[in-house]
Amino acid sequence: MIITEKNTKKITSEKPRDGHGFIHGMEYLIGDQITNKVKIVMANDLEVGAMIGEHTHTDDEEFYYIISGTGKVIDDGVEKIVGEGDLVYTGAGHSHSLENTGEVKLKFLALIVEK
Repeated sequence: MIITEKNTKKITSEKPRDGHGFIHGMEYLIGDQITNKVKIVMANDLEVGAMIGEHTHTDDEEFYYIISGTGKVIDDGVEKIVGEGDLVYTGAGHSHSLENTGEVKLKFLALIVEK
Protein backbone atom coordinates (compact mmCIF):
# COMPACT_ATOMS: atom_id res chain seq x y z
CA MET A 1 0.00 0.00 0.00
CA ILE A 2 1.22 3.48 -0.82
CA ILE A 3 -0.39 6.50 0.82
CA THR A 4 0.43 9.83 -0.77
CA GLU A 5 0.49 13.03 1.24
CA LYS A 6 -2.44 14.43 -0.75
CA ASN A 7 -4.59 11.53 0.51
CA THR A 8 -3.90 12.12 4.21
CA LYS A 9 -6.26 13.69 6.70
CA LYS A 10 -4.91 17.13 7.63
CA ILE A 11 -5.19 18.12 11.28
CA THR A 12 -4.23 21.39 13.00
CA SER A 13 -4.23 21.54 16.78
CA GLU A 14 -3.68 24.51 19.06
CA LYS A 15 -1.96 23.92 22.41
CA PRO A 16 -1.31 20.20 21.84
CA ARG A 17 -1.38 18.21 25.09
CA ASP A 18 -1.73 21.50 27.03
CA GLY A 19 1.41 22.90 25.42
CA HIS A 20 1.40 26.10 23.36
CA GLY A 21 1.37 27.16 19.72
CA PHE A 22 0.22 25.08 16.76
CA ILE A 23 0.99 21.68 15.31
CA HIS A 24 -0.05 20.61 11.81
CA GLY A 25 -0.32 16.90 11.14
CA MET A 26 -1.08 14.46 8.37
CA GLU A 27 -2.68 11.17 9.40
CA TYR A 28 -1.34 8.42 7.19
CA LEU A 29 -2.81 5.45 9.07
CA ILE A 30 -5.00 5.20 12.17
CA GLY A 31 -7.17 2.70 14.01
CA ASP A 32 -8.80 -0.03 11.92
CA GLN A 33 -6.62 0.80 8.91
CA ILE A 34 -3.76 -0.87 10.78
CA THR A 35 -3.81 -4.59 11.51
CA ASN A 36 -1.14 -4.71 14.23
CA LYS A 37 -0.54 -2.87 17.50
CA VAL A 38 0.34 0.44 15.85
CA LYS A 39 -2.38 2.96 16.75
CA ILE A 40 -1.35 5.87 14.54
CA VAL A 41 1.26 6.93 11.98
CA MET A 42 1.38 10.69 11.57
CA ALA A 43 3.75 13.26 10.02
CA ASN A 44 3.83 16.56 11.90
CA ASP A 45 5.05 20.15 11.57
CA LEU A 46 5.49 21.83 14.96
CA GLU A 47 5.45 25.62 14.47
CA VAL A 48 8.39 27.73 15.66
CA GLY A 49 8.05 28.23 19.42
CA ALA A 50 5.21 25.70 19.72
CA MET A 51 5.24 22.91 22.29
CA ILE A 52 3.50 19.60 22.85
CA GLY A 53 2.90 19.61 26.59
CA GLU A 54 4.42 17.01 28.88
CA HIS A 55 2.25 13.90 29.10
CA THR A 56 2.56 10.31 30.31
CA HIS A 57 1.93 7.23 28.22
CA THR A 58 0.20 4.55 30.25
CA ASP A 59 -1.12 1.91 27.82
CA ASP A 60 1.00 2.72 24.80
CA GLU A 61 4.43 3.82 23.62
CA GLU A 62 5.34 6.70 21.34
CA PHE A 63 8.18 7.29 18.89
CA TYR A 64 9.12 10.67 17.42
CA TYR A 65 11.57 10.53 14.50
CA ILE A 66 12.95 14.02 13.86
CA ILE A 67 13.03 14.71 10.10
CA SER A 68 14.26 18.31 10.25
CA GLY A 69 14.57 21.20 12.66
CA THR A 70 15.69 21.34 16.28
CA GLY A 71 13.84 21.08 19.53
CA LYS A 72 13.88 20.39 23.23
CA VAL A 73 12.43 17.23 24.75
CA ILE A 74 11.59 16.78 28.40
CA ASP A 75 12.14 13.02 28.82
CA ASP A 76 10.95 11.85 32.26
CA GLY A 77 11.83 15.29 33.63
CA VAL A 78 15.25 15.49 31.93
CA GLU A 79 15.77 18.16 29.26
CA LYS A 80 17.47 17.02 26.05
CA ILE A 81 18.12 18.71 22.70
CA VAL A 82 17.01 16.84 19.56
CA GLY A 83 17.54 17.39 15.86
CA GLU A 84 17.46 15.82 12.43
CA GLY A 85 17.90 12.04 12.53
CA ASP A 86 17.17 11.66 16.27
CA LEU A 87 14.58 9.23 17.60
CA VAL A 88 12.66 9.96 20.80
CA TYR A 89 11.21 6.82 22.39
CA THR A 90 8.72 7.08 25.27
CA GLY A 91 7.75 3.74 26.76
CA ALA A 92 4.62 2.92 28.74
CA GLY A 93 4.72 4.58 32.15
CA HIS A 94 7.07 7.34 30.99
CA SER A 95 6.50 10.99 30.07
CA HIS A 96 7.73 13.43 27.46
CA SER A 97 7.13 16.78 25.78
CA LEU A 98 8.51 18.35 22.61
CA GLU A 99 9.18 22.04 21.96
CA ASN A 100 10.38 23.64 18.73
CA THR A 101 13.33 25.79 19.77
CA GLY A 102 14.60 26.35 16.23
CA GLU A 103 13.95 29.00 13.59
CA VAL A 104 11.98 26.75 11.20
CA LYS A 105 9.17 24.23 11.58
CA LEU A 106 10.18 21.06 13.43
CA LYS A 107 9.16 18.18 11.16
CA PHE A 108 8.76 14.75 12.74
CA LEU A 109 7.07 11.41 12.29
CA ALA A 110 5.04 10.10 15.25
CA LEU A 111 4.15 6.47 15.84
CA ILE A 112 2.00 5.34 18.74
CA VAL A 113 2.02 1.61 19.51
CA GLU A 114 -0.14 -0.32 21.98
CA LYS A 115 1.77 -1.86 24.85
